[in-house]
Amino acid sequence: MAKRVLAILVAAAVVAAAGAVALRLRRAAELDGPSQAIMAKQAGSDVMEHVYRGHVEGRSGEIYLVPRPHFYIVPGTLADLRKLWTDEPVLINSHPNPWDYLTRVPIIMNGERWAEPGVTNYDVVDIADVPATYAELLDIETEQQLDGEPLPGFDTSGPDPKVVFTVVIDGGGWNVLQQHVSAHPFIDSLRAGGTTYMNATIASAPSITGALHATFGTGVYPNKHGLPGNQMRGPDGENTDAWRDAADPRYMEVPAVAELWDEQQENRPVVATISYEGWHLGMIGHGAQRDGGDEDIAALWEQEPGEWWINENYYRLPRAIEETDLERLESYEEELDPRDGLADGSWFGHELEYLQEPIVRPGTPAFVRFTGDAVVDMLRDEGIGTDDVTDFVWIEMKMPDYAGHAWNMINPEQGDVLRETDRQLARFKDELDRLVGAGDYLYAVSADHGQQPLPDLLGGWRINQKEMEDDIADAFGDVLEKSTPVDLYVDRDAMETEGVGLDDIARFLGAYTIGDNIPDDAPGADRVPEEWLDERIFVGAFSTDYLLGLDPDAIEAFGDGDHPEGRLTIGSDGGGG
Repeated sequence: MAKRVLAILVAAAVVAAAGAVALRLRRAAELDGPSQAIMAKQAGSDVMEHVYRGHVEGRSGEIYLVPRPHFYIVPGTLADLRKLWTDEPVLINSHPNPWDYLTRVPIIMNGERWAEPGVTNYDVVDIADVPATYAELLDIETEQQLDGEPLPGFDTSGPDPKVVFTVVIDGGGWNVLQQHVSAHPFIDSLRAGGTTYMNATIASAPSITGALHATFGTGVYPNKHGLPGNQMRGPDGENTDAWRDAADPRYMEVPAVAELWDEQQENRPVVATISYEGWHLGMIGHGAQRDGGDEDIAALWEQEPGEWWINENYYRLPRAIEETDLERLESYEEELDPRDGLADGSWFGHELEYLQEPIVRPGTPAFVRFTGDAVVDMLRDEGIGTDDVTDFVWIEMKMPDYAGHAWNMINPEQGDVLRETDRQLARFKDELDRLVGAGDYLYAVSADHGQQPLPDLLGGWRINQKEMEDDIADAFGDVLEKSTPVDLYVDRDAMETEGVGLDDIARFLGAYTIGDNIPDDAPGADRVPEEWLDERIFVGAFSTDYLLGLDPDAIEAFGDGDHPEGRLTIGSDGGGG
């Protein structure tokens, strides 16, 4: 009797489980969206080319997300909608999307022996062309076939510069520079004295730090250098930081052009960077981890306790900043008050105590100036540009990106941070003139991406990540391992158990709407116009299987797409199109 009861209970449980799966799949079917091929056509050729280049098999998430222009995923949850369309909007944002305002960046090459002064070039180029230009200039033998090509109009037959000095302004894309047109007179002077490539893009998607700084370093796209972003699926299948939270370069699969030069010159050149996080080390490469390499110079910032640091297994700190002068940074922070035009004990209304919080500190002009000190001290102390072999210096200025995340790119805090960044770039040039000699070095400026303006002003939407995760779980079961503002990592075993394919989830998200993304009883939900509720959130959601099956002909056939923001380059007349 007991066995019969047990059998009945087991059978009932199986039936109930099957019924739950069927119910979820019925709900998913009710929201059955367009095919991935249709979504790719909606996104267009330019966007899909960037997505294809940025997808790393086995490391990227299994589903890549393309929200509509000015829609973006807010990490965690944002259930309170009462601030929508008020004068105190939510400032939190993310920027990993593939649209033109995020992917168009400046490339400025200044050095009269190599770059023609006062020229604005409209050829289509991208950031992989920067290291390719350096390789051609110095006859560097590369181990990998570069995706980049030498920049047009750049004279690679000129003499070897004493220093190749490159500044990457994090979050310094064209839309940020154009938002604050008076904040960068020195950058404008570099343009007047050099060649500006107006039609440059970041070449791949997502528009995210870890992937793009490796492209700057290697001259190949993420699908070849192996770093899809700041996070990735590691060899053990677990989600991990791309630099192992330890400035460990082992996941970058090809060498940087600068480290190849270093090795081919018997490690005589100085190769150096001052940056913010391990994600930026892709610019200089593997250091001593690579056979034939040495401990190149690198400094990163550790928020707590607040000091310069580096993984000393592979790199070494600049001697001048082995001991962090935190009192100097604090003195600069104490001088922030009058920068906003009011001596009221705050900087744009932010009290000093708040500005010194570790998570906020790097987003102020004080930290820009402090970083500038570190760069200048390194230039003076490490003998850069003082011998007959070319040195490579890569500087990453994190602060504009940090300010944009904290206060949004349209606000005056960003303008002041950009203004101080510009001053420090001018300071670097003055120091190079003094130490190396005017005309004897190449000075380049670019950026890794633009920034996301307030969506409230542009008909956009902040996608509630937690609600999206819950809705996927309701439709398909516990199939998600992790979601990011870029992609979804799925549990393949759970998907097999639930009878779910990647295409099912992609199509579900293709039909996912603003109304679906509003949690039940969310405060302020009544502020959302009724006609918005049926608006779809994603232009596309693409599985790894679909992306890996693409080829150049298929990508070209997608055409212009449905959104002007998806046409990532501009016409030769300077207009759109």
